[in-house]
Amino acid sequence: MTFKDYLIFFRWKNILMILLIQYLFKYFLFEKFEIQVSLDDFHFSLLALSTAFIAIAGYIVNDMHDVKADIINKPEKLFVDKKITRITAQYLFIGFNAAGLLLGMYLSYYVGNTSFFIIFVLTSLLLYQYAKYLKKNILVGNLIVSSVVLFCILMVAVFDVGPATNYYNLESQQHVLRIFLIIGVFGFILTFLREVIKDIEDIEGDRAIDAKSFPIVLGTKKTKNILVAVTVLFLISLSYLSYFVFDKSNYLSYYLIALVCLPLLYFIFKLNQAKTKTDFHNLSTLLKIIMLLGMFSIILI
Repeated sequence: MTFKDYLIFFRWKNILMILLIQYLFKYFLFEKFEIQVSLDDFHFSLLALSTAFIAIAGYIVNDMHDVKADIINKPEKLFVDKKITRITAQYLFIGFNAAGLLLGMYLSYYVGNTSFFIIFVLTSLLLYQYAKYLKKNILVGNLIVSSVVLFCILMVAVFDVGPATNYYNLESQQHVLRIFLIIGVFGFILTFLREVIKDIEDIEGDRAIDAKSFPIVLGTKKTKNILVAVTVLFLISLSYLSYFVFDKSNYLSYYLIALVCLPLLYFIFKLNQAKTKTDFHNLSTLLKIIMLLGMFSIILI
């Protein structure tokens, strides 16, 4: 495989988004609120790397167990058994996973709480179980992928903010942690929507592996209705945040309405019209862009 092939195989765009979100927190949110942190620049980079490595390992093992479906869903993006041997993919999975876990073990020791290492272990096990068994179950697979995105966001709070929190700075630290939770839920919901959209896009391949996704069990029409309902509730929540929680930050409110809420309304409109595989692929891309725009709101908080 070429270097470009490896980048695509490792889902470099998704990894870059994870790293971008984490660094936005570190160098915009933390510095703006002047909160105490436990990681210097070097150790924060190790945290970002460990998260990226475990995510890459998750993508690799998912591709290894998804060959039969990918032959139907996306033959042009099939790597395992076509561009790369299964044994090589397995070595890459083990290598990235081990590197991520070792960094996680070191960082847990560095912040003085070795029990934090269990977060890395559980995430790695969850991604493996998802790829091998859980992704075929209705709702379970979608929730696991969404939870991993939430983990990537909250991991920064756990390792950088949590250990530096004490009685004297508790109020300011908790304020930032609440922002973390809001943004984490934002990422969770958008990822959930995107995963269900991808289930509709990949319905033929999922049928070939006897998966029980929403569109297979409920049908495409009912699945679209569920997505619309979730998106509407999400829009109501975002509008509430814009007008009541972030009311003192006019720029942030305008940003959320213009670059998150309005695109979500457009998403609902296009979802109702979507019929082809290309339509649903475009909707998946739109949700990824909305998530990225939403994360950039950190700069305005």
